[in-house]
Amino acid sequence: MISVSLEGTMSKTTEQFRAEYAAIRARSEAPTASDFDRAVRLYFTDNNLPENPPPALWVKVAAVVRFRCGRCAGTGAFITYVENGQPRGPGGICFRCEGKGMQDDGDVMRNLVHDRHYMSRAC
Repeated sequence: MISVSLEGTMSKTTEQFRAEYAAIRARSEAPTASDFDRAVRLYFTDNNLPENPPPALWVKVAAVVRFRCGRCAGTGAFITYVENGQPRGPGGICFRCEGKGMQDDGDVMRNLVHDRHYMSRAC
């Protein structure tokens, strides 16, 4: 569960919070935007958070909602190929989710920075 403290967030407007939420949703591992929104609402109900939360809380929850890792198919192990619908590979910890099988926004951001760094070095 996350802290409900909203200190330091009152200087942002509702539009800024909406833009930040949309950015988190766009880069998430959720299959669709509606799946992401459903997972955020479910997090609110499962953790007894307010029914009508302020925009800052939507952003905080969006950052911690986890989705199945697309690289390892939720196994947490590195996968090199799929055979008959089953993930196969040499094993080892998945570098995308760090072996958790799930990714939150922090994991996605780490991967984006890593990818951009190595893409620029390859050019």
